[in-house]
Amino acid sequence: MRSAAQRCLLRSLAGLAVSSALLAGACTSPPIRVTATTTPATGLSLDVTQTTLQPEAPRRDRPPASLVTAPQGADRSAATTEAERLGAAAVPNPRGVVLDGDGLGIVGFGAPVEPALGTLFEALGQPVADTGWIDPFSIYGDCPGSRLRVVEWPGVLAFFGDPEDRYLHRDPAGEHFMSWRLGTFGPDPYMLRTAAGVGVGSTRDEVATAYPAATFVPTTAGTPPSVVLETAGGELDGVFNPGGRLQTLTAGTRCVTR
Repeated sequence: MRSAAQRCLLRSLAGLAVSSALLAGACTSPPIRVTATTTPATGLSLDVTQTTLQPEAPRRDRPPASLVTAPQGADRSAATTEAERLGAAAVPNPRGVVLDGDGLGIVGFGAPVEPALGTLFEALGQPVADTGWIDPFSIYGDCPGSRLRVVEWPGVLAFFGDPEDRYLHRDPAGEHFMSWRLGTFGPDPYMLRTAAGVGVGSTRDEVATAYPAATFVPTTAGTPPSVVLETAGGELDGVFNPGGRLQTLTAGTRCVTR
């Protein structure tokens, strides 16, 4: 007969043998396989046993939005290039186009929309943008009337609307050519000029010589220097750049810019 002490010793030895066997089995089991694989031009993927972490698909950025739109009724493949917007297609000094307080020489403020546009197309060529009829409160400012249409050539903006201004009586329908702006979105490659030879790029001295009665407004807080010119048809407003040259010119029924 084994004593109680002997039986306890045997149980301890048996437990030790089982633990050793389990440990040995664990040490001889196949290891988990982790290998690094590379995929050309896509980054790193990991092969863990039979599970592979695929690389994230390359990010595709949204192409930048274009502010240029084709004019209504025109081929949309035309009038959309940056070269045209910058004036590559502009013909300097188009015949008959004169900056005036009453229009652009070949077409006066108050002219019905479609005839006015037809005349401007002939003189300035294909426009680079046409908003169609939009709300009068837009990126162009707070414009009078109930709706607005802006047609753009390189450096030149023509505004059409239905405000009750001094030109309204010329168009029974109410919608008419109401104003123009030069230089708002860049220089004027057409080199348009007043009858006295002043346009975007003219110096302060050139303006003063051509228009001795011009009203020059000095710089105020946050406002660049400007000038008011009296022409045969009415007033032109100009703003000078820091170099003392006319940067913008406008005439007609104004929109209040923000």
